[in-house]
Amino acid sequence: MRRELGRATLKEVAERAGVSIGTASAVFSGKSWVSPDTGSAVRQAAEELGYRPRARRAAAESGMIGFVSWATDMFSPANPYYGPVLFGAQQACAELGMSMTYEVVQPDADRLPLCVERGQVAGLLMLSLAPDRAYLRRILDAGVPCVLLEHAVEELPVDHVRHDDETGGYLATRHLLELGHTGPPPAVITADDRIVPAARRLAGYRRALAEHGLRPDPAYIRRGDFSFETGYEQMAALLALPVPPTAVFCANDESALGALDAMRDRGLRVPHDISVVGYDDVAMAARAAPPLTTIAADKELLGAQAVWHLAQRVRRPGMTSRDTQIAVELVRRQSTAPPPAR
Repeated sequence: MRRELGRATLKEVAERAGVSIGTASAVFSGKSWVSPDTGSAVRQAAEELGYRPRARRAAAESGMIGFVSWATDMFSPANPYYGPVLFGAQQACAELGMSMTYEVVQPDADRLPLCVERGQVAGLLMLSLAPDRAYLRRILDAGVPCVLLEHAVEELPVDHVRHDDETGGYLATRHLLELGHTGPPPAVITADDRIVPAARRLAGYRRALAEHGLRPDPAYIRRGDFSFETGYEQMAALLALPVPPTAVFCANDESALGALDAMRDRGLRVPHDISVVGYDDVAMAARAAPPLTTIAADKELLGAQAVWHLAQRVRRPGMTSRDTQIAVELVRRQSTAPPPAR
């Protein structure tokens, strides 16, 4: 029979799981040497007995959550996308009477976030573009519920909050095709498929081409890293092709701004010579020259929705996982037009 929450002891959890007290303690501390099977056995025993480590109980009562992002250029203070996400999360915390700490971790780090190791948070928001199942499992084994932003990991008890990126890629590409950019079809500047939003936006691009009876041309699919610099480089490579595209879909606004610079440096006029669509609708997109047609993604809602999910998961850690996709829409501005007459 399940005990009243928090009344079981660590010794009882260890005995039920068939491990030593030291091993059970290591699970709740997120130690990397604990095997996934051992971590699962200890967590199951704790759930059956109603056990929660003392530090975790105090964290849950404090109303403090953690917001963790990887230490990469994509999550740097200079990135125009993530500030609104963090702001939305902070606003939701204020509405719920919660507080939030922010931490940056190294993607290849062996240590868990300090806020997890120190038992300071009741739950964690994980901002990443690619899944890291082993690292996430260690956080869960430490007894900290999680909500993932921008990506999903199957078969783990976490919630996922992300934009409907496949639809976004589809809408951007369909817009260019409907303007008449079919011979050649639009190009795309995206990122590595291990980055979940990039893979889904590319899937939308392919779907739009297929609906128009067109096949993707490998030469027109360019991969950068979502940065201004690689947007410039990949656009320059597209313009150097024997048959340059008349339109390009950039899978984020930063790379689109880099692409615009590459076109200007070569004396091309947008949209008279070539059309460009971005993605995210960051603040500077409307102030680009020309103003950028893009896919609007509600960044503040992404952060707020993640907090709302986490608050529920902290109260009900055994609830089933949810995959919430936030709708996106095409915003037409002055960077797209029918192709030039040839």
